[in-house]
Amino acid sequence: MTLANNNTIGIIGGMGPDASARLYQQMIDMARTEFNARENYEYPEILLHSIPVPDFISDTSQAETAMFMLKSRVRRLSQLPMSCIGIACNTAHTTLTDLEKISNTPFISIPKEVAKEAIRKKYHRLGLMATPTTIHSGVYQSILIKEGIEVVTPDYQEVELLGRVVGQIVNGEFKAPKKQLLIIADKLKKQKLDALVLGCTEIPLVFPKNYSLSVLDSVEILARALLKRYYERRSSVAKALEGK
Repeated sequence: MTLANNNTIGIIGGMGPDASARLYQQMIDMARTEFNARENYEYPEILLHSIPVPDFISDTSQAETAMFMLKSRVRRLSQLPMSCIGIACNTAHTTLTDLEKISNTPFISIPKEVAKEAIRKKYHRLGLMATPTTIHSGVYQSILIKEGIEVVTPDYQEVELLGRVVGQIVNGEFKAPKKQLLIIADKLKKQKLDALVLGCTEIPLVFPKNYSLSVLDSVEILARALLKRYYERRSSVAKALEGK
């Protein structure tokens, strides 16, 4: 398979597929509204690899199989001339260190990009809504705390509920989970937060856009980071060609 250039964006998706589709659509919308794409050639070249991995989030016995699948696909992607790879799943970032070791292509980390956005907006205290695996792994907390940002997480029962809610969304249930998410969000909001982190790419699928507290949407932040890298690289290449 030959790609047109080495500025292609690679996306590992499928965990779940609705979140991956939302990321792709958001990138197209952002390319138009924030990067002034109009003609077809002005949109980014994107390779979305949707991988049907088994549920390793709630069933840890599937983790080895899922990791094998992810590693094999990353090896394939890193052989292609791409500028960066993004993972359309926060929980899969618990495997990021292992995946980076076998990749020739740099990854864009969602937690790191969320931290950058929190710093830019001068947030000091964030509530984290994510899967149990993401929360218990500390993948967000370790990065945010280093930047002097406090992280408030739901209690144990609420974290377990978040896991079930995310499972419902992956299964295509979008109505009931919204009410449960709002109950958890409202409890977190009472703890004097600057913003909520939607640290699971499924949650933004049902979370209200007009919530009464500022929200850091991990899908939106990843989309913008990938596009920024793409267009900056594209601009630098164009300038280099003009100088010849």
